[in-house]
Amino acid sequence: MPRRSAAALLMAVLLAGCVVYEQTEEPGPVDSPGESREVPLRVVDQGGRTLAFVPVTIGGEGPYMFALDTGASASVVDDDVADEAGLRFTGEERQVSGVLGTGRVPVAEVDEWQAGEVVLDPGEVTVIDLDPPRGGGGIRGLLGSDVLSEFGWITVDYDDGVLRVPAS
Repeated sequence: MPRRSAAALLMAVLLAGCVVYEQTEEPGPVDSPGESREVPLRVVDQGGRTLAFVPVTIGGEGPYMFALDTGASASVVDDDVADEAGLRFTGEERQVSGVLGTGRVPVAEVDEWQAGEVVLDPGEVTVIDLDPPRGGGGIRGLLGSDVLSEFGWITVDYDDGVLRVPAS
């Protein structure tokens, strides 16, 4: 039951904190420093909000659709994805907070993962039952600033459906 409560709490935070973009005027070109690699994005408009999803492969499994969330401090993996990918739990639990309250959730190690063809550094993820809708699909994880900040800079191109990160 605590895991379901934490999942409901995190989903409220995820949906509230997913990338939201409202453009009021035409932007000019923005140059990112240096050359870049590209990760395909699936951009979805929902009720005046724009959500960006990236394909993430973990330990050769997937790809799974992860919400791109620069405002989230920690990346999240659905518990079914953690099982499929054989992630090792650390024994640590982290406190998650949101509009519905707080809860403690387990942490797992990710040794090999990538967004599109871009290899991500090994790290830790919070594991939560994201309870995808019947018929599959839905958010299978969340790629947060803990991972994205490792690149130094990123560019999210909503029009072309591309996430750009520095070349190696």
